[in-house]
Amino acid sequence: MEAIHLNWRDGVKLPSQSLLNTDIDARSLTPKTITAIFVGLQTKMATFQVQRQINDYRKEPLMAILPGITLTELWQITRAMENTLQLIAALVLLSSLLGLSTLLLSSIRERQREIAVLRAIGARPAFVFWMIELEALLITLSGITLALIALRVTTQFAQTILAENYGLFITPFTLNPAALMVLGIIIVGALLLAILPAMSAYRASLHAGLALKQ
Repeated sequence: MEAIHLNWRDGVKLPSQSLLNTDIDARSLTPKTITAIFVGLQTKMATFQVQRQINDYRKEPLMAILPGITLTELWQITRAMENTLQLIAALVLLSSLLGLSTLLLSSIRERQREIAVLRAIGARPAFVFWMIELEALLITLSGITLALIALRVTTQFAQTILAENYGLFITPFTLNPAALMVLGIIIVGALLLAILPAMSAYRASLHAGLALKQ
C-alpha cells in the first residue's frame, strides 16, 4: 500500500512523477501510522458484536464501521443534495421557458405590421402560428447547442484543475439516454409554452386579414 501511493499527494496522482522499480526498492516502505484495518469474520452473526466491542474500547480511540451500511448512508445524504439540485434546475428551466414565452409575446406585439404584410401577400393564419412555433424551436435548439458546447469545454479544462487541487475526478460530458431525455423534455416544454404567443399571433393575423378585406 505504501508503494502504491508513493507518487500520490493528498489523494491525487501526480502525473509528472514516475517511479521505477529501483526507486521503490531503495525507499523505506514501513508505514509510520496505521489508520485503517480490514477485518474479516468467519460468521456474520459476530459482526455487530465485534463492532460494539471495538467502539466501546477505551484504551484507543477506535471506530468500527460496516462499509456497506456506511456507503448506503453516504448515498442517502448525497441523494438528498442531488434531489435539491435537480429541483433548483427544474425551477430555473421553468423560469427560462416562461421568459421565452414572454419574449415571444412582446415581440409579436411589436410585429403587428409584419403580420399584416404576411397576411397581405397571402399567408394563412396557420402559417403565422407555425412560424412562431418554429421560432421558439430555433431559439431553444440554439440555447441547447451553446450550453452543450460550454459544458463540454468547461469540464474538459476543469478536469485536471479539480483533480490536482481538490481531489475531485470528473469525466467530460457526453450525451447519454438520460441527458437526451432531459433535452427532449426541454424542447417539448418550449413548444408547449410557445402555444400562447403562437395563438396570439394567429388571432392577430385573423384581425389583420379582416382589416385588409375591409
